[in-house]
Amino acid sequence: MSNKETPANDSKPLDFTERRTQALAKENAQLREYVSTMMTRLHENDKLFSKLFALEASVLAAGDPEDMCFTLLRELRSQFSLDLVRFWFDRDSLIGSTQMSALSDQDLIWIEAGEINAMGLNRRHVWLLQMEKDGFPWMQPRDENLESIALLRLGTQDKPFGVLGLGSNDKDRFNPNQSTDFLQHLAQIISLSLEHAITHERLARLAITDALTGTQNRRFLQPYSHQPLSSWFGKDVPVAALFFDMDGFKGVNDRLGHAAGDDALTELCNIIRKHVRAQDPLIRMGGDEFTLLLPSCEQDKAQHIAQQVLQDVQKSTVKDEPMSVSIGLSFSSEKEDLTLTQLIKKADKAMYVAKALGGNRVETAQEKVEG
Repeated sequence: MSNKETPANDSKPLDFTERRTQALAKENAQLREYVSTMMTRLHENDKLFSKLFALEASVLAAGDPEDMCFTLLRELRSQFSLDLVRFWFDRDSLIGSTQMSALSDQDLIWIEAGEINAMGLNRRHVWLLQMEKDGFPWMQPRDENLESIALLRLGTQDKPFGVLGLGSNDKDRFNPNQSTDFLQHLAQIISLSLEHAITHERLARLAITDALTGTQNRRFLQPYSHQPLSSWFGKDVPVAALFFDMDGFKGVNDRLGHAAGDDALTELCNIIRKHVRAQDPLIRMGGDEFTLLLPSCEQDKAQHIAQQVLQDVQKSTVKDEPMSVSIGLSFSSEKEDLTLTQLIKKADKAMYVAKALGGNRVETAQEKVEG
């Protein structure tokens, strides 16, 4: 037999050390990729939570619920690059009586009682929706470019008071498969902050509100009492004051009882409110005495309002007995800029003149005559 040469083999088998070295190199590459991915996520989460902490600080610094909502709208849009930020508030919930006039209908929509539960939004802290697939009936025509939305329930499952919507034109921004831990935390922070602000505002309002008539009480005036009117109502703003005192009020209480007296005071306040703006301060000074402040109101207009109130009171009765009121009017022109105390004292003195002349009339405080 002739000997045949064996062909050369360039890929000779690797020994154990070489195979182990290659496996370790592959594992190291995978580990570096994993670490790089995790570091990127940590960095992104760090930036996200930094924004969240800044947002929480801004919310806690807000003075009232309206200011808090305005801050949230501004900060969420700017810091998180959102295409929609909107509140839906239940008008029959704890937030329903809160002043929100600074928010536009693009930022806030009032919904009726039970709508949150009817939509099933009370069952979770957060719902993530893709608009093309799921849609959402609370959306408006101007929201047609939205691709995804996160709906954050505000309040508890038993007592939700609103929903915060965060929308994006990117369909993957709020993908339903994503984790909602961050958004749940945000919903809880906003809910607790708003509930605290609403409670605090209510307590503060109760402290300066007369329980019987719903008007302000004397404590309402304390921060402004000795300041010029311009510090409250603005520079170059004329202010009128009307001072009301029920005629024969003690006799009403004695003859008809205190409940009838309470009815008379409530009726007087209802009449006054019919003729003035909602924001004009009406203050119960004590007993049957009330002061009405009318900023940006000329003297002729103030006199007309006083006469209208006088006439309406004359037409009213309490337990079939006629009612009447004595009214004093004072005025601070743009140039005078009296203090609040000075203006009210002038109106009070004018009211006593009306009383001295028999009551059931309006008297205007006399201007000082220079010597």
